[in-house]
Amino acid sequence: MRRGETIKRTDAQSLVLDRKLITRSHLLTVDRQRCVGCELCTAVCPMSAMSLAKGVLDNGRMVQRPSLDIDANKCNFCGECVVVCPVNALSMLVDGKTHIPVWDYEAFPVLFKEIKWDIARLTPRSAEAAASACPTEVITVDGKRDKSGKLTALKDVQVDTSNCIYCKQCEVASQEGFSVTHPFEGIIRLERSLCPAGCQACADICPTHALVMEDGQLVLHEQFCVYCGACTQICPAPEALLVKRHRVRNSQVKSGAWVAALEKLISTEMAALEMDVKSQQKRRKAVKFLPGVERA
Repeated sequence: MRRGETIKRTDAQSLVLDRKLITRSHLLTVDRQRCVGCELCTAVCPMSAMSLAKGVLDNGRMVQRPSLDIDANKCNFCGECVVVCPVNALSMLVDGKTHIPVWDYEAFPVLFKEIKWDIARLTPRSAEAAASACPTEVITVDGKRDKSGKLTALKDVQVDTSNCIYCKQCEVASQEGFSVTHPFEGIIRLERSLCPAGCQACADICPTHALVMEDGQLVLHEQFCVYCGACTQICPAPEALLVKRHRVRNSQVKSGAWVAALEKLISTEMAALEMDVKSQQKRRKAVKFLPGVERA
C-alpha cells in the first residue's frame, strides 16, 4: 500500500475505504446489513463517487438487499454521506477517531436529531413496550424483575444514540415517555391499488417499520417514517409509493456545498425557500445587535 493511496476492501458485510497520509489517516466504512438503499448518500456526494445496485425481488419479496459501492479513486473522504445517512450505515474515522471532515470548514451542517426520555413518566410496562418496539434494539431497561422475568420496578433506561434512527416507535409505544425528533420533514403516500399482488418489498426494506403487513395487507404508519425513500427505490411499481422531503432540520451554514446537497435532498423550490427563511432568521438576529435597535 503506497502512502496516500486509497485501499478498498469489500465483502458481504461491509465495504471499507482506507487511506493513510503522512499526517492523517481516513477510514470510511459501509455496513451493508444496515444500508437500505435510500440513495441519500449518492445524491449528496460531491464527487459522484457512490453508486447503488438495486435490491433483488422474487415473488414480491426482497431476496437480496441493495448494495452500495464507492469508487476509491473519486472519494475525497469529506463525510457528507455519513451526515445524511438515516440508518447509521456509514461511519468515518480520522486518525482512529469518529470525525466528519466537512464540518471542519463549516461547509455542511449538523442535522438535528434527538431522543429524550423522562423516567418519571415511564412505567415498567411502557418502558418495556418502548424497548420492544425499537427496530434497532438500542433501548435497554433495568430494574427489578419477578421470577417470571416480568419487570416490576423501573430503575434505569439507556439508549445507544449512536445507533438510534429516530423513528418515534418508542415515543408511540411508551405513550410519550419518550420524545423523538428526526431531521427530515416530508410526506409519504401509499396507493395500495397500484401495488403488485402479494408484493411486500417496501415492508421488507423499511428500516423503521413504517410500512408493515397486517392481516395480509400492506399498511402505512406515517408517524414512524423518516422519509429516507428506501421504499420507493425498491418498489417495482413506481407510482404506488411517493416520498417527498420538504424540510431539513439543521444547523446554519452558508456554503455552496450545502446548497447543492439541499437541492438534491428536497425539491428545488423548497430548498430555495428553506435557505431564504434561514437567511432571514440570521438577518433578524444580527439586526438586534445594531446600534439604536430596541432589544426585546
